[in-house]
Amino acid sequence: MICLALDTTGPACSAALVDAANVLGQSSVHIGRGHAEHLAPQVKALLSGVGISPKDISRISVNTGPGSFTGLRVALALAKGMALPANIPVIGISGLQVWAAMADPARERRILSIADVRRGEMFWQTFERGQAVGAPKLGSIEQAKALKCDVAVGNGAKLLGFDDNPRIDPCVLGWLGLGLTPADYPPKPLYHRAPDAKLPGGITPPKLS
Repeated sequence: MICLALDTTGPACSAALVDAANVLGQSSVHIGRGHAEHLAPQVKALLSGVGISPKDISRISVNTGPGSFTGLRVALALAKGMALPANIPVIGISGLQVWAAMADPARERRILSIADVRRGEMFWQTFERGQAVGAPKLGSIEQAKALKCDVAVGNGAKLLGFDDNPRIDPCVLGWLGLGLTPADYPPKPLYHRAPDAKLPGGITPPKLS
């Protein structure tokens, strides 16, 4: 079984191909902006480089966020577009879960996976022995500092006195996707707050699913 993993939630545009035991290929480019123009050619080059065609892919794993409001939708859109013709399952996994898995591959510790989402707010989720403890939450730095954990990871970890490691490993994203199902992990964006945009007349748009 081969999984294609995609991440466009941050400044990097990343893709990886993995099976249960191996990294078949990976590519990560720090581009800042322009994910929509860059990702498809990047994936095409990755597939060509390892001699794999889209029909060989068993599932696609996508980082659903938190991250750039528009950026995270780029990978989701490409994944769904690639999946539709061959009916490939698409798995949506949060960056919070990927950070936790990267920090605790043996699933032995209590991990606080936390993102700095600015405006004095943090977005976090706790994982105990590899399992999520409750849903992701948005709160203040002070609230986050009161949480108990063995280690904090993510781009908000440095604000809590831990080492900063904001990178998302697309290979870990792919390996996680091999063991999950779309029914439990649907490919839907995970937004840390509602959009700031207003409709004419100052009406707030409905929350996107």
